[in-house]
Amino acid sequence: MKLQHTAKDLFWQDESGLSVPYNRTTPLERKKERLANKLVKSASKVYDILAAFKEEIIQANEEVLETIRQENDVKLDGKGNFTWYNFNRTIKIEVNVNEAIKFDEIKIEAAKEKLINMIRENISGDDFIISIVEDAFQTSRGKLDARKILGLQKHTSRIKSKDIKDKWENAMELINQSITRPKSKSYQKVWVKDDEGAYKPIELNFSAL
Repeated sequence: MKLQHTAKDLFWQDESGLSVPYNRTTPLERKKERLANKLVKSASKVYDILAAFKEEIIQANEEVLETIRQENDVKLDGKGNFTWYNFNRTIKIEVNVNEAIKFDEIKIEAAKEKLINMIRENISGDDFIISIVEDAFQTSRGKLDARKILGLQKHTSRIKSKDIKDKWENAMELINQSITRPKSKSYQKVWVKDDEGAYKPIELNFSAL
């Protein structure tokens, strides 16, 4: 389907593929067509600039890391968060790596079922488990909180009953098996110190303008 129509085109093609004679289009439709095409061209240019800048900042970060490796004889994989500054610390470059954690739906449901069934059994002396498990599997906007679910493992040592502890550990193993880690994403920010000594970010997204 043609992306852009102009007054030179005798026919314009609508979303269903139907050819409409130009003289049958309205002044509003012609104006929206012209402005929309102008905006998409501008947006494409901005996108190319931002993409080029992202590559530039990634390369700069890698150069800093490589120099640190050489000067300190260390092996940094560059997968964690880090921050670096210019000489007088008026510019701050911040890199945040978001390593997302997702769960296999079937296995995490199986783990939840095991824990809930355990709760329904006799848990005398281990009543704290009820609130911990219920809270861990609460969803926000339909999504599980990975931090809370993985945090269940730290409570293993608190369980007194051997039978319950065995079931708990079995459920924890299911949770570990359910974990998937999609490709991590990195986010870069450039900050400049103002006259009052506070760092202000150079915003690169529309919502912050």
